[in-house]
Amino acid sequence: MPHRHPEDRIYTVISGVFYIGLGDEFDPSKLEAYPPGAVIILPGNTSHFHWAKSGEYITQVSAIGPLGLEYVNSTDDPRNQGFTAS
Repeated sequence: MPHRHPEDRIYTVISGVFYIGLGDEFDPSKLEAYPPGAVIILPGNTSHFHWAKSGEYITQVSAIGPLGLEYVNSTDDPRNQGFTAS
């Protein structure tokens, strides 16, 4: 679901196809496909979403911390789902 990071991030696609879209709402029509070898530079605080639309992918993510993650809609954050360890 749409989220952002305070730090700049660089995604390098290692294998598969990486789909990423920009915006505050998930919209599959905004997904852009990036093949292996592609490099995507995402400035900090840019709302985005990604999806394994065509199967598995591997990306290398580079950033300089401290790292952060904020969901555009806090109800999409799995950390707020109330899961407990059993």
